[in-house]
Amino acid sequence: MARNQTAPKTEEDREGSREIGVLGALWPFMRPYWLLMFAATCALVLTAGLSLTLPLAVRRVVDNFRISESALLNQYFLAALVIAALLAVGTGLRYALVTRLGERVVSDIRKAVFDRVIGMSPAFFEKIMTGEVLSRITTDTTLIQSVLGSSVS
Repeated sequence: MARNQTAPKTEEDREGSREIGVLGALWPFMRPYWLLMFAATCALVLTAGLSLTLPLAVRRVVDNFRISESALLNQYFLAALVIAALLAVGTGLRYALVTRLGERVVSDIRKAVFDRVIGMSPAFFEKIMTGEVLSRITTDTTLIQSVLGSSVS
């Protein structure tokens, strides 16, 4: 009966992989897009606030469903619809801004890595297989794009 040869990860390994301090190396690539980061943060705060407000507006509609004044019920219902519409617009804006930020940062990283790889000596390419270098560049930058493009918000 064959046993799994890989040892289970210890808590130290697991905690080390959760450190976000390594993401500080991305700051020089993100700094030129500070306005885009600010806009994405504002959209995030706006949508968070609206998502907390929407249940309150819906509660007003439900609680006042039996009142005789239909104008007041219409106002509550309209307010709930406006909040839902603003939430949809804010969420779409946040997604677009964060995605654009991720794509721009990854594009700059790919340019910097490409310039660095081109400047390497031929001896480097004799030791390391070129396909491995390209695979690692592609995989790592795709991972960074997924983190910055969707997971960060």
